[in-house]
Amino acid sequence: MRSVGIPKEIKECENRVSLIPYDIKKLIDCGIIVYVQKGAGKNAGFDDYEYIENGAIMLDSIEDLYNKSNLIVKVKEPQKDEYKLINNNHTIFTFFHFASNKNLVDNMKSSGASCYPYEIIKTIKDNGELYYPILSNMSVIAGEQSFIQADLFVKNNFPNYSINIPITIIGVGNVGLSSMKIAIDLGYKNINLLDSNYDKLLNIKKTYENTIDISIYNMNEDNLKSLMTKSIITIGSIYNIGMKTDKLLTNKLLDIMPDGAIIMDVAIDQGGITEQSKITSINEPIVKYNNINIYCVPNIPSTAPHKASILLSNSIVEYVKALATNNENMYPELLKDIF
Repeated sequence: MRSVGIPKEIKECENRVSLIPYDIKKLIDCGIIVYVQKGAGKNAGFDDYEYIENGAIMLDSIEDLYNKSNLIVKVKEPQKDEYKLINNNHTIFTFFHFASNKNLVDNMKSSGASCYPYEIIKTIKDNGELYYPILSNMSVIAGEQSFIQADLFVKNNFPNYSINIPITIIGVGNVGLSSMKIAIDLGYKNINLLDSNYDKLLNIKKTYENTIDISIYNMNEDNLKSLMTKSIITIGSIYNIGMKTDKLLTNKLLDIMPDGAIIMDVAIDQGGITEQSKITSINEPIVKYNNINIYCVPNIPSTAPHKASILLSNSIVEYVKALATNNENMYPELLKDIF
């Protein structure tokens, strides 16, 4: 049986915690030892005493936690200061997004640790559709928060702000759909959806036809160019699981966008959707290119840390239990780690 360790996240502006106290108890009740670094849940609204009351053992430092724990359960990928703490006695369960971080790949390989990335764990629904049980929950929050942040940006920076400003959502998966719903809730009227699955677009348009007249476009160069010439808010939510994101918004397209426009690059974890995208933080979220603003924060759900932590914890706790008790065979999607 593996002991479980919950470290305090050290990635800049990461406020989530991987497991909440209520779910810790589910592990303790199975005889699993759970260590939690002091303060790990504070920024998400969970105090140390809540973990203690549910049976966790609190440790002062991240070094102690890695030394005593075999299964490290995190939110985001290990940071450089954590590399030296990881060895072949560890199993790491977290969001890795290896495609955009070769240094992380090299260090995890050399550590000898077993790595299970949240983002590639997938199941198949009864209708045959692929489903990502961990990634999907965070994608919904990322979509919601990305549009909330974009809305705040335009209201603060456009003196002639109007609910009729053009909005383009590129990709209507979990991120795109949740962004669209927030846009509708906030009263925006000029919403354009772009996706390679036109049947899905038709279904969305039909679903909302009594609420708003949504414009839908098949994904191609002409439609993308036409929309970028007018779009004030763009949600870039194309996501290639386990691979780098295609640079759909080239410099040529950025050059034709309206002054002051904002692009929410929700795919930044996988390299980003524009040629100018590079990882930023919540404190300084914007990459400037000419007069275009590109929001490149890789942990957008951290802007809603309490809600995000609950959803993340709920979606991983049974997997953690299986990994800790060497019962990976209960979940075929866990049968092979990435290394």
